[in-house]
Amino acid sequence: MSVNTWNQTASKLDAFTEAVKLRHIVTQMILRDFGLKRDKFTALIGKNTRDKYPELKPLIQRIDNYQNEVEKARILKEYDDDFVKYIRHKLFDHTSALVEHIAAANEIQCKIPEEFKKRILLEDDAIGDIAKIRQDVLFVEEFFNIDLSRYMEYSEQLELTSKYLYRWKKSTVRDYDEFLHPEKKAERLKKEQARKNRKKKL
Repeated sequence: MSVNTWNQTASKLDAFTEAVKLRHIVTQMILRDFGLKRDKFTALIGKNTRDKYPELKPLIQRIDNYQNEVEKARILKEYDDDFVKYIRHKLFDHTSALVEHIAAANEIQCKIPEEFKKRILLEDDAIGDIAKIRQDVLFVEEFFNIDLSRYMEYSEQLELTSKYLYRWKKSTVRDYDEFLHPEKKAERLKKEQARKNRKKKL
């Protein structure tokens, strides 16, 4: 990871890490068929049989898993296949673009003004990706009959990723301003040193 020698506190690594986590969570949501709600179905094997033949537990579990998958497929058929695939592809594309934009921004060394500008634009693109992901998931929540509790982890991770992205962009904009006006950097470092000295005295 490239880090300017005079800017060790930028949260680019945090932004990348949290974006990867977000992509993983969104992918898991998609693989779980968006958390579609299902009525509790009657198991093929009743409780009495389960209690009577505990040695068949592994086999019964496989039968339960199969029935569960069949039920998920049945519920998902309520929606048009092409439409579901379209929404899935959009979410995959947006989360992948988010990680790619952050990675590309991180590769820029920021030694000349044009590089600072390019990084800021890529950070803006990543922030835009966050907005697209949020809108797509909100649409899924509204359109599909889903269990909203499954989206708590996603919602928390989205906000965390967004927070780090805004922090990183703010840091880049500050660095660019100090690159153009070195006296501002000197003044900031002077204030930081003064704060450290005060803490030592305490």
